[in-house]
Amino acid sequence: MNRKLFLSICFSLFLGIGIGAGSLHWIGALKASTPKRDGNTGGNPERKILYWRNPMNASIHADHPMKDNMGMDYIPVYAEPSASSGESKRRILYWRNPMNASIHADHPMKDNMGMDYIPVYAGPSASSGKSVSVDSGIRQTLGVRILPVVQKTFTRTIRRAATVAFDQHRIRVITTRFSGWIRDLAVRSTGDPVRKGEIIAWIYSPELASSEAEARIALQALKSNPSWPDNLKIWDAAQERLRLLGVPDTEIERLKQTEKPRSVIPVLSPYSGVVTSISARVGGAVSPKTPLMTLADPKRVWVEVSLYSPDLAWVKSGDPVILHLPSLASWRYKGTLRFVKPEVEKTSRTLRARVVVRNPDGFLKAGMYLEAVLRPDPHPNALVIPREALIRTGKKTVVITEVGQGRFRPVRVTVGARSPHWVEVISGLQEGERVVVSGQFLLDAESQFENVSDRMDEGGNP
Repeated sequence: MNRKLFLSICFSLFLGIGIGAGSLHWIGALKASTPKRDGNTGGNPERKILYWRNPMNASIHADHPMKDNMGMDYIPVYAEPSASSGESKRRILYWRNPMNASIHADHPMKDNMGMDYIPVYAGPSASSGKSVSVDSGIRQTLGVRILPVVQKTFTRTIRRAATVAFDQHRIRVITTRFSGWIRDLAVRSTGDPVRKGEIIAWIYSPELASSEAEARIALQALKSNPSWPDNLKIWDAAQERLRLLGVPDTEIERLKQTEKPRSVIPVLSPYSGVVTSISARVGGAVSPKTPLMTLADPKRVWVEVSLYSPDLAWVKSGDPVILHLPSLASWRYKGTLRFVKPEVEKTSRTLRARVVVRNPDGFLKAGMYLEAVLRPDPHPNALVIPREALIRTGKKTVVITEVGQGRFRPVRVTVGARSPHWVEVISGLQEGERVVVSGQFLLDAESQFENVSDRMDEGGNP
């Protein structure tokens, strides 16, 4: 009985050992036949874990699984899955601040207002060049606005400040041809009107008194012996001398009638105008080297229009100009643009154009401010875009164009004439292309950063 019991126990023991060894062999074979799992993918070979983030604060990251101080597991953040078409998966270049595209991060985070940083992806292929891809949600956040390039007749109205000045071609200087001293003045201040032929001063001149005395002697000799031809020649020479000294014909005629020379001679104005400057004073000395006064003719004036450099693409000599006072709409003057100075004003950095205006009533005064309105010839069949679409740098001017499927690309352009809201495009764009007119600076920063990143990845210089 004991022997049978012993054999049963031994048989059971050997059978258990065999079953256990078989089980171990089967488990080992099963492990050998099962593919290994990547510890960084969390059991999915198609998805790669970028990092683990804190479940309560997405800005706290770790490069391995762990728990926070509350015992909660960190959450794995996976890379984007590959496309079903077999193309390479999209690569995140960086995350950027939603309010300032120049602030970047190498991991997802939030700004100080709690807004998530926006991921910027690498281009799908090398053929995309310097373009950048932005999805529709981000475009709405950035306020991206797009308008097409249009072809039309480009016109504009130029309104510029203008200033009235005296016509420099009608400035006259009154100077005596003899020396003497001023006994009296009929004109004593600037702004006084003067008519041609009016007496402006009485001057004592010994030179004139001597010339008149010699003329009187010649006249008496002629009257005493009119048949002698030399007496007539002497009288004619004496008259000519007086005229050369500036003595008016009325004074010569008086001398001929009265035969009484005088030392104080009246000076008549040879011109009409307004006194702009005067140096003569009662009791002062005069000579051919010192002018008495300066006159300007107010019947015709110059209006100088201040033009900026971009205006030169529109205006030209011969364009009509309308001038008026902003406060007096009924007062309008018309003129023609005749001359543009070949130099820029140092203080205002403007160019001065000249308009000659008739001023018969003398309403326009020197120094008066006017508004000049110019309507230059239009530019037909011009490609135009909004001015806010331009991005100007030190060496080039670019615009951001939409190339389709949410991608944008910077394009260098050459611009021409401009208006307050539009600009003419000479080269770089075609009709129908779509340009970004709002948010383009952020897109330009993205494209430039992406281009630099690509060159650095290829081993080039940024």
